[in-house]
Amino acid sequence: MSERGLKPARRLLVITYHFPPDGSIGGQRWAGLSKYLARLGWEVHVVTASKPGKESEAPDVHRHVRHRRRTLNDVYRAGVGRLRARPKTNPQSRQTGSETKPEVGSLTLLAALRRVVGSAMSLPDHGRGWVGRAAGAARDLLDEGSFDAVITSGPPHSAHFAGLLATRGSDVKFWIDMRDPWSITHEMHLPPDRVIRAEKYLLRRLERLAFRHASRVLVNTREFASALRDAEPEADVICFPNGIDLEQMPLRQADEVKRGSIAHVGTLYANRSLSSFFAAMSGVMCTKSDAASTLRLDLAGPLESPHRERMQEEIAAAGLGSLVHVRGTLPRAQALELLSRSHLALVLAQDQPMCVPAKLYESVGLCVPTLVIAEDTSAAAQEARRIGAMTLDGRDVDGMRALLEDLLAGRIPTSIPPKAPISYADLAAQMDSLLLHETTS
Repeated sequence: MSERGLKPARRLLVITYHFPPDGSIGGQRWAGLSKYLARLGWEVHVVTASKPGKESEAPDVHRHVRHRRRTLNDVYRAGVGRLRARPKTNPQSRQTGSETKPEVGSLTLLAALRRVVGSAMSLPDHGRGWVGRAAGAARDLLDEGSFDAVITSGPPHSAHFAGLLATRGSDVKFWIDMRDPWSITHEMHLPPDRVIRAEKYLLRRLERLAFRHASRVLVNTREFASALRDAEPEADVICFPNGIDLEQMPLRQADEVKRGSIAHVGTLYANRSLSSFFAAMSGVMCTKSDAASTLRLDLAGPLESPHRERMQEEIAAAGLGSLVHVRGTLPRAQALELLSRSHLALVLAQDQPMCVPAKLYESVGLCVPTLVIAEDTSAAAQEARRIGAMTLDGRDVDGMRALLEDLLAGRIPTSIPPKAPISYADLAAQMDSLLLHETTS
């Protein structure tokens, strides 16, 4: 029986490639919202590529798994992997020195051709090969019974086309939840050459096609909402922030917090960097003789090349080998335990003016004092201040050093509660109101 008494449950169809327990942080948004919307009386059906885990599903949340089919790009990548695993030359050619090397011009042309073909096979994103199956599953559900709304969640943003195809010719409300920008952030860390500009142009056209058929577009930052309203004045754009399912968070024990310990849990990619923080740590070590016995930085998460090599060089150059501990990729439960025992959490968000790392909500939800390193006017810095985290510009070494000195002196408490509601229980109540207003108007 729903919390609305004898009234029939409202029905919501969510299409999202990622969903727990597949490990993607993007799947946490609708996992949390679905769980708490169900408690508010909604019957939620989720079409996803993610298989269920050992834990039971939340009541009134129904998973419909459609596996991604094998694509031409998958075949290509598997073939390339096999070729790379073979010896580069045969024994006879190594002995005789009779290898023939292709000309530089031929290599350049071949590389360009491979890049164009690879782009054609991989666009629009890694959801390719799943969209048709997801659309078919969603259409079958819509044919079986009425739904109040269909919401697609990205990235991968190709999920929006599953919703578009499924609702075509239907009067059901179709919402797009962008979560993060699409075309404007595509390969943003690379120089915009002709291929990237062509890819961005294609993705922009696909975006506009999807927006044209959606009755509402959700985004998770005010900065992104403002930019999208300027670019798409006819779209009904609403800012709906991310959050955290507090019931999934470990219980943080004050006596288990290691004073002076710092944790960064997340991926180092694009322009995210710890260089300034390493410099601040090194500066503290020079002036505080006892800092080495207390200060500790744990790094957990994937390290993409060349970030890995550059970071190792910076750690060695700063003399921080005994203070910085690279933990690699940890299961989510272990990563949360690491955060919960830390005195300070680091969140990197440099050069991401419209995005907020989801890890921010985990550390703030755990009541861990949190420092966001980002430009002062960025979405991440603005959101950090709204929910109760500290912020510093990525170039502010002096500010980081002062913060570390405060940490070691005990001037930063071991627990800071959120300043604003960030629980998906609270956010689901807001989503419930949005859906009811939309479906009854």
